[in-house]
Amino acid sequence: MINEDFSARNKIQDVGRWYITRFVKYVAESLPENASLLDAGAGECVYKRFFSNCNYKAIDLAVGERRWNYANLDYVAPLHDMPIEDGTFDAVLCTQVLEHLEWPRESVKEMYRVLKPDGKLFMTVPMAHPEHQGPHDFFRYTSYGLESICKHAGFREIKITPFGGRWVRWAYELPRGLSIFPPAGLRSNNPNVVGIVIYPVKFVAQMIVRLLQTIFLWLDRFDNKKDDPFGWSCEAVK
Repeated sequence: MINEDFSARNKIQDVGRWYITRFVKYVAESLPENASLLDAGAGECVYKRFFSNCNYKAIDLAVGERRWNYANLDYVAPLHDMPIEDGTFDAVLCTQVLEHLEWPRESVKEMYRVLKPDGKLFMTVPMAHPEHQGPHDFFRYTSYGLESICKHAGFREIKITPFGGRWVRWAYELPRGLSIFPPAGLRSNNPNVVGIVIYPVKFVAQMIVRLLQTIFLWLDRFDNKKDDPFGWSCEAVK
């Protein structure tokens, strides 16, 4: 059972997760039949369904979200000290995890260790994100910082790609402004009078935000630099 299936969200619902899920789908399609894959920092193993053609294994420390179900994990352990033999996997997938690791360089070195020769690392990291899953939230990454970590771990053929540019980042961050409105509490069966009274205003604000997000996402095609995204994807070879 999965308590939060963020892979099902569309681009407007969650701009960030849409880009990440698209990257994960690309990874799944690029791996050969029966390839061995380690999902490092897998959480609830939301992305497992995309790897039905692979030998999928998952590892996580199981401390990120109390509401998540960690029963699907194969290993419960820190990523900087994985109980896995050298050269076990053809590929390692690590999505939106590196910011939560107090020892990111050591963890990426471990990912290198558990890969077979010529094995591939597929990773995503944020550059813009509010603090979350505290107190297990430590870093944000530039493309140069991410490349440095991978290079010092021993990886080669490092390819780093931005998730959109400045306009995508703004489309991603814009809905956070809706947090000024108190919840109505109807779904949680905990009604909030103030939230119910101002809900019509909140609804109009939501429509305006959705419209602006659509415009921002269209405008991103004119950002040629793409040096201010909300995050990055990374591919590297052992």
